[in-house]
Amino acid sequence: MCGLTTDKINELGGVNINKFLAYLALCNSATDQWVNFPIHKTIIVDDMETTIRSLVDFIDEKTYEITRKDMDILINHTDGCGMILPSLSKKSFMIRMPWIKGLLVPFHFDKFIKEKRKELKDESIGVIKDIYGKEYDILEDEIEIIFTKSQFKMWKYYSSWDEYKNYFVKFNCQAGICNEEEDQIDYAKINYQMLQTLIDFSDRELEKISYITKQNIINLTKDIGTMLKILGVKPSNKNKNYLQKALEIYPELLHDTYSKQILKDVKKSLIKEARAGKLDIRGKYTFIIPDLYAFCEFLFLGIKNPIGLLNNGEVFCELFKNDYKLDCLRSPHLYREHAIRINKINNETRKWFITKGLYTSCHDPISKILMFDQDGDKALVVSDPTLIEVAERNMKDIVPLQYEMAKAGAEHISNEAIYHGLIAAYTGGNIGVISNNITKIWNSDDIDLDVIKWLCMENNFVIDYAKTLYKPIRPKKINKRINKLINKKVPYFFIYAKDYEKKSVEPINNSVVNRLEKLIPNYQIRFNLKTLGKFDYKMLMKNNNVEIDYEIIDKYEKLDLKRRFLINLNEKHNNISFLYQDIKNKIVNNRDPYFVTDVIIKYLYENKKSSYKTTLWECFGDIIVENLKNNLVKYYKNQVLCMNCGKRTLVKGKNQKYCDDCKKDVRKQYKSKKEREYRKKRGHFKKTLYL
Repeated sequence: MCGLTTDKINELGGVNINKFLAYLALCNSATDQWVNFPIHKTIIVDDMETTIRSLVDFIDEKTYEITRKDMDILINHTDGCGMILPSLSKKSFMIRMPWIKGLLVPFHFDKFIKEKRKELKDESIGVIKDIYGKEYDILEDEIEIIFTKSQFKMWKYYSSWDEYKNYFVKFNCQAGICNEEEDQIDYAKINYQMLQTLIDFSDRELEKISYITKQNIINLTKDIGTMLKILGVKPSNKNKNYLQKALEIYPELLHDTYSKQILKDVKKSLIKEARAGKLDIRGKYTFIIPDLYAFCEFLFLGIKNPIGLLNNGEVFCELFKNDYKLDCLRSPHLYREHAIRINKINNETRKWFITKGLYTSCHDPISKILMFDQDGDKALVVSDPTLIEVAERNMKDIVPLQYEMAKAGAEHISNEAIYHGLIAAYTGGNIGVISNNITKIWNSDDIDLDVIKWLCMENNFVIDYAKTLYKPIRPKKINKRINKLINKKVPYFFIYAKDYEKKSVEPINNSVVNRLEKLIPNYQIRFNLKTLGKFDYKMLMKNNNVEIDYEIIDKYEKLDLKRRFLINLNEKHNNISFLYQDIKNKIVNNRDPYFVTDVIIKYLYENKKSSYKTTLWECFGDIIVENLKNNLVKYYKNQVLCMNCGKRTLVKGKNQKYCDDCKKDVRKQYKSKKEREYRKKRGHFKKTLYL
C-alpha cells in the first residue's frame, strides 16, 4: 500500500470501497518488472480538461426522455495517459505501480520546451507545479516521466508527491510494465457488433468485405504461406509454440497428417467465425492516445484551450499513412459507434507523434462516441473503403449519447463494508444480458433506435454499479416498449457466435450478420502440396536407428488417453502446462529424454501413422525442435525452402523466400498487380474529380 494504512484513509474521509479494492488489486497485474525505475525523475500533474460544444442526444436517466441539443461537454483528454521521454522508451506501454495505472506514451516534451523557450524567448517555459503545488523545472530537474492526476488513484491520501516517492523507496515498491506496443501489428478481424449496426449493407458490399476471409479459407488448402500464417508462423507471433517453431524452419512438416488435421480444424473454425461476423479486415488494433502536443501547450504554455496538431474530425495513425479516411471503432460496440475521421499525415504530426497509436483531437467528442479512456484502451482502426462508405451512410444522423452518471460515494474501510462491496460487484454487474438484448434488436425487423439508446445508457450504469450502487429505474411505459422488442430469442447467427442450439435462436432472417451464412460456404479441403518438398519424419529425431521400446509406448498411450479427461479448459485457469509437464515426467521416468522422444516419434510416424500427436509436441516439442535444427544444418546447410515451388535452394541474401526462377515470376506478378491497382486508383480519382 506504499505507506498508506486503512486508518489513515479513514481519517481522511474514507474511500469508495470497490474502487479501493480495484486499486489495491493493481499490484496483482501480470507485468514485467521495470528494473531501475527512475522514481525520482517523475512528476504528477493535472489532467488536460476542456469543454467541447457538441450536438448530442441527451437522455434523462429519471424520465428516459431523449432530447437532441447542443451542449457544453467537459472532457478529460488525458484520462489515464502520461508521457515518457523517448530516450527511455520508444513504445507506448501500460504501467502498474502502487495506486498508479495507465498508459505511458513516448513524447519529446523536453524538445517542446526547448523549442518554445527559443521561439518565445521565455526561459520560464517548462517551469510548472505538480498537483500538490511544488514547483519543478522539467529540464533542470531532469524529469523523464510525467504522470497525470487521473493515473494516481489515491493522490488525495498523500500530502505530497515526495511523500509517495519516499514510501516507494522505503518499502521496496516496484513498477511493472504490461501490454507494450507490438513491433509488428497484424491485421485484425471485425466482429458482429460492429457489422450489425450497419443495417443497409448490400450483398455486393458484404461480398467485398468478406473477400479476404474467403480467400484465406480457400488458400488454406493450397498456399504454403497462408497455411503457415494461419497456423501462427508469422513475425508478429513472438511466443510461438514448438510446432510453430518447427514449421518455421521445416515447412515440409505441413505434409504430416497431424499438421493437415490441425489445418482442417482451423478451416472449420474460420468458417464458423466468419459466419458469426468475425471477418478479416484491413484494420489494426492500437492504443488510443490524446494529442500530446496540445497537452504540452496546456501544461507548459498555460493555454487552457490549446490548439494542438489535430482539428475536430482529424486523427493521426502512422499505421495507415497512405489512407485518407479511417473508421475508428471500439468494443463493446452497442450503439452505432463508427467514428469516420480524416487521417492527418504531414511533417509536423510525424515529427511529434512517434508511436503506432491512434492520436485523437482535443476538439473532437470522439471519446463520447467510442466511450474510451486513454489508460490503455485500444481502437480497431479500419481503412477498408467499402466499410467506410457504408458506415458514413449509416452515421449521417447519429450523434453522441449523453447522460448524467451517478457519482461514487466514500465510506470508511471495514470488513463489513468490503463484504457488501464484493456482493454488489458480483451480483449487480451483468452486462452480457443487456448486450444480447441490443443484438436482438439490431438483428430484428423492428429496429427502434430509442430503445437501443436507453439500453446503452443502462449498460453504462450497470458497469458502474459496483462503485455507485445506483441503477436507473425504467418508467412503466418505457419498460413495456423495451420488453416488447427484447422478449424474443437471440438471432440465428448465435449458433456460430456462441454455440447456441437451433431451438434456442430465432429463425434466420435477412439481417446483415445472418446473411453471412450464405456468403461463407463450407469449402471442401483438398490439400495440394505438390510444390512443397518431401517430408522426412527422421529429421525430427536424434537417432533414427532407434528400436521401439513398447514399455515407453504403453505408458505414452495410457497417459495420452487419460489426458483429455484431465484438461481443465476454463480460459482463465487452465492446467495444460502443468498437465503435460507431469505426463512428460511420468513417461521419461529417469530415462534419456532424447531416446524417449525418438521412440515415440518412430512409433507414431512409422508404425501407427497417427494423425493425433498433440501430446508428443506438447511434451517433447523442445527436443524435436533442437533435433530439427541440428539435422537441417547437417543435411540442408545454407539452404532455404522456396515458398513458391517448395524446393530447397542456396541462401543468397537476408530474408530470402524464393529460388532464382520463382523470384523473377513473383516480381513480375507483383509488378502487374501494382499496375492494375494504380490504373484502378487513377480511374477512381478521375471519376471523383469529374463528380
